[in-house]
Amino acid sequence: MRRYFVDTWYLIALTDRFDANHPVARRIEPITRGRALVTHEAVLTEFLTFLADAGSMTRQMAVRRVRAILEQPQWTVERSSDLFSAALDFYSRRLDKAYSLVDCMSMVLMNQQKITHALTNDHHFRQEGFTVVNE
Repeated sequence: MRRYFVDTWYLIALTDRFDANHPVARRIEPITRGRALVTHEAVLTEFLTFLADAGSMTRQMAVRRVRAILEQPQWTVERSSDLFSAALDFYSRRLDKAYSLVDCMSMVLMNQQKITHALTNDHHFRQEGFTVVNE
């Protein structure tokens, strides 16, 4: 069964109905039903931070989404501090790229778990050879 890495972009687009990518995320959503979804705490942190000023209704939806992610068996949320260290090493070897540390954490996790598909619009994943699912 194909597993998908879930990036911040997808969570924002799926949760915020005013986001320009909301229709795209809604089209992708059926693909993920019943599939194994993988992310890490830094993505969830980035997601909640992005929506911090979005108003109480959107923040409430974001909190519900994160709690559901943490409780649903189809989701795996990596919580290892080893991921941070590995990502920092990865980051230091990609100084010619504009990768964020969260992107590096995501790419390291995907490589470790042999995940090839990412729900994102971030072209950096494509640069590393991953399949970007955003349509």
